[in-house]
Amino acid sequence: MDFSEAILYIGLAQSLFAAFALGTRRTVSLPDKLLVGSLLLFAFKFIILIFHLEHQEFFDMQFSLGLIPLTFSPILYLYTYYLVSERKKFRALDLLHFLPFVLITLAYFIFFQDVVDFSDESFLRQDPYLWVRVTFSIVFFTSVIVYTVLTFAKLIVFRRNIEAQFSYRDGDLQLFWVNFIAVLFTLSGLVVIVAGAYNAIMFKRVVDTALLSHIGLTSVAYAISYFGLRQPSLFRSEYATEEKPPQQKPVSKTEAESKEVKPRFTEQEAKALTERLIIHMSEERPYLNPELTLGELSAQINLAKHELTDLLNVHMEMNFFTFVNDFRLKAVTRRLANPDYDHLTIMAIANDCGFNSKSTFNSLFKQTYDHTPSDYKKMLRDGSAVIS
Repeated sequence: MDFSEAILYIGLAQSLFAAFALGTRRTVSLPDKLLVGSLLLFAFKFIILIFHLEHQEFFDMQFSLGLIPLTFSPILYLYTYYLVSERKKFRALDLLHFLPFVLITLAYFIFFQDVVDFSDESFLRQDPYLWVRVTFSIVFFTSVIVYTVLTFAKLIVFRRNIEAQFSYRDGDLQLFWVNFIAVLFTLSGLVVIVAGAYNAIMFKRVVDTALLSHIGLTSVAYAISYFGLRQPSLFRSEYATEEKPPQQKPVSKTEAESKEVKPRFTEQEAKALTERLIIHMSEERPYLNPELTLGELSAQINLAKHELTDLLNVHMEMNFFTFVNDFRLKAVTRRLANPDYDHLTIMAIANDCGFNSKSTFNSLFKQTYDHTPSDYKKMLRDGSAVIS
């Protein structure tokens, strides 16, 4: 077994193992299912290539090398889309993202399978099918670039809107690993394209582009396995569903929440809703949940997400993150002033009050009270600080 073949078996084993691990989680979310699909797609590609080495007359390697990768970029985009949204069901309309793959696959097997050679060394050969090879290359390259850009754009919008939806800060929320996967896949494809272009110009196989493709795809499979298994669902609560509270207007899209919001309540309505919200926060103390989200709180008080956002942004002049953590900070200061909690460390108190990050707690505390938590506790003891 040579190195190239070994890479194929490694990639196959890793793809199948990761697909099994993701697919057998206790709770398999829609994004998880999409990752499983991409990993099984990788495994299918590796299987075709392995069988091609053994039975070349029965398996079409060109199909695996070229057409199958057309599906991965759309899958990565859809994974990102569903990960940062609260949708739980796959939209049939999203199948249109795979239309280029379907059309090209049909065209390939119906018209070009036995007459077009996509090998690098004959790619620029002047024959009646040069336009076919060039067209496919353009479609493949465009698909990878377009879906990479769309994935990045979706992540940028989501990150800008994090504090409007989440009451905590966490590295998992940033989803930087998705950028890494997209860049890794794109760069792997570009390396293969550049190497293939060089072979085409030289009209001979100078660089083993198949090996480069195998290494690149195996690397992507490993990266997806590592990061995908570690990535939790961002909307884990029972409230995080597509169902809206009864007798409410449809919930606006997440992106719309980051735009300037116009008042939708009269001052009297806003005052009543604000009082209801404050009472709920004080009595039910949902802020003690360290991973409280906008969707959860809006469902608890029977308001649509866009209505709660409007109430906070327009009438209370703060975002969701600031609102929830203000309650957490006040709970911390009350406990710091209570001798019954002296046996606990400050961070233990902060954790009990809903903070799950020491850096976030310290930063918000100093920003709010102009003192570190330990200094503030000393000031409480000598009477120079007032309890919130």
